[in-house]
Amino acid sequence: MSPSREKSPIPTWLSFDEYLKTLTSPPSEAPHVIPTQRRLLNRDLSWLQFNERVLREAADDTVPALERLRFAGIVSSNLDEFFMVRVAEISKIAKRNRRYRFPDGSTSSQTLSQIRDQVLRQKSEQAAILRELVAVLAKEGILLFTEFRNDPTIDKEVTAHLPSMKVIVRPWSEPLPPLLSERIHVFVRFPERYAVISIENRADRLVQLSPSGRTLRFALIEQWLTARAQVLFPNQEVIEAFPFKIIRDADLRYRPDDEETLESQIVQAVEHRSKARVVRLEVDAPHYSEGALFLASSLGLDSAAIYRFDLPLDLRTLATLYNLPGFSRLRYPPVKPQRLKGLLKGNLFRAVQQRDILLQHPYDSFDTIVKFLQTAARDPDVLRIFHTVYRTSQQSPIMEALKEAAHNGKKVTAYIEIKARFDELNNVRWADELRRAGVRVVRPLGGFKVHCKLTQIVRLEKRREVSYLHLGTGNYHPGTALQYTDLGLLTKDLRLGQEITSYFAWLSHRRKPRAFDEIMVAPSDLHDRFLELIRDETRIQQQGGKGHIIAKMNALVDLDIIEALYAASQAGVRIELIVRGICCLRPGVKGVSENIRVISVIDRFLEHSRIYYFRANGTKKIFLGSADWMPRNFHARYEVAFPVKDPVLKKYIREIILATSLAENVKGWILRPDGTYDRIVPSTNARLVRSQFVFEQLARDHYRRTMLAHRPKTKALTPA
Repeated sequence: MSPSREKSPIPTWLSFDEYLKTLTSPPSEAPHVIPTQRRLLNRDLSWLQFNERVLREAADDTVPALERLRFAGIVSSNLDEFFMVRVAEISKIAKRNRRYRFPDGSTSSQTLSQIRDQVLRQKSEQAAILRELVAVLAKEGILLFTEFRNDPTIDKEVTAHLPSMKVIVRPWSEPLPPLLSERIHVFVRFPERYAVISIENRADRLVQLSPSGRTLRFALIEQWLTARAQVLFPNQEVIEAFPFKIIRDADLRYRPDDEETLESQIVQAVEHRSKARVVRLEVDAPHYSEGALFLASSLGLDSAAIYRFDLPLDLRTLATLYNLPGFSRLRYPPVKPQRLKGLLKGNLFRAVQQRDILLQHPYDSFDTIVKFLQTAARDPDVLRIFHTVYRTSQQSPIMEALKEAAHNGKKVTAYIEIKARFDELNNVRWADELRRAGVRVVRPLGGFKVHCKLTQIVRLEKRREVSYLHLGTGNYHPGTALQYTDLGLLTKDLRLGQEITSYFAWLSHRRKPRAFDEIMVAPSDLHDRFLELIRDETRIQQQGGKGHIIAKMNALVDLDIIEALYAASQAGVRIELIVRGICCLRPGVKGVSENIRVISVIDRFLEHSRIYYFRANGTKKIFLGSADWMPRNFHARYEVAFPVKDPVLKKYIREIILATSLAENVKGWILRPDGTYDRIVPSTNARLVRSQFVFEQLARDHYRRTMLAHRPKTKALTPA
């Protein structure tokens, strides 16, 4: 009987703790034949475990106070997107097919129930953390008003700084006015009427008041509006007032084969997002009330979609306090990305001719990539430029370099992914600007997203064409390059160049190549070749060799990959996984996965690089890329995983980047078989290893020499 039709072993009314006990209880079957749902973790509960680890950074009093506030804001931002995407999708599944089961065996209704339990618990903890942070910041000279007593001086000052707002008063019988998602509103209830006050710009809700001595003072407008509701409506009896926020489904509906252009459809769909189905109602109130129930009913929500929090809604706004001048002691010391002066001052093409160059962001500056394209735009010997964009900034030096190249007579081809969620309009704008500048912008590829990060520059040298490449794991976005850890490779490798040329022909002319040898690509062979690499390690182990797999990624969800890893573990292959977020694999299960260790690193920068290492009988194959081990990356996106071939760079990635990440014992978490995570605690007298700090130090003092003219033959560095 298939798992999708088996009776669930998990009643819907179990608490989350009770649910975990059902997963950790000894199975009646032999370990290697435990049912599928006992072999897998629920992807959505695993994601909430990731958000829990972010929340723990906000709770950590060893973290500087403004950094803690930033992490608290990230928790809110993460949850909003989670509801807009995943909860919206699960809710639709629940309505379409009540009998449907996820791979872990749970139904959609069970998953939604567990999500609600976890979110309410996280938000309760977030509220306690915020109260503590407000007190800490007040002592440090940053006072945030979240409660307002009768103080005419403050009232006068707040009134003078009120942002643009809309106010609507209606009888109970009339429906709610149109409400924007992710905005803060205030609901006011009267005996026969109600009012909605909407703050039009989310950032404007935080108002800076005049300082009190050396203390900076700030007020949250919706809290003041709530406290002063009776004054604002003097002729009405105010029964209750509270801030609220709604979250809408962010899925875009478009038809790739429609006669109307996909760009036009995307623009229309983004506009429709403001009217999409509401999936969550948040209220900032001490208890559930008649007003909250009225809002839910009017929005077509049941009680399970109401989330009451006794804390300010949407802590992202408070992140503006992070950049206040003069409070450096409340932040981590700034990281200064290294500019690789030896490269930027000279001829970048000549440097790449001498050796492959590895960039590790944010420790190495994104300026090197900008310089790479700017140099190409101005070099008379450059003939053609190919480039893919998934996300980029509003003001992008990369896009300006492409426009300059076209102006200078280069043949420039770009694929701009207009379906990148929440960046659709920015990418549509850039596609239009590039076309007007003379760049050939490739027509969108239907429902599939182009997620790979590739640049190719073709240059005429000694009467022959030479290909220079930048292949990366992260977006061509100068902003996120300062916040995310990513790797990039600059190379003129001949065979890689030939295959990337073929790949761009596939994208731009729909010419599917027969096969690739150097690179692995989705949706063609990426999935099968990763499975083959895992199975090769299994065979090596079975034949008496030493199988070893190390993989670093954002998410591990694909069932075929997980089962292949289980089989490798059972054969004795050593498997070490560094998975930042979702992990559906259950490590440490006797007879199934006891040779698999899974850790997660949560620190000041978002871990984003994807690295895949296979010992391969000592040849040590290493691939970098933009794809996680998820079905969408394998089957619904255009992805590229590319090999690192230079032996020095391979040694650095294996013995420094991966070894240091695996040695993390300050900001590391280890995944347990039941799906929970524990802090990695260093053993007695062990050297503390904080990997992001190690990489920053190496960027300043050591490893850059491996990328410049003289490569020292040094032993692998010991993480300090």
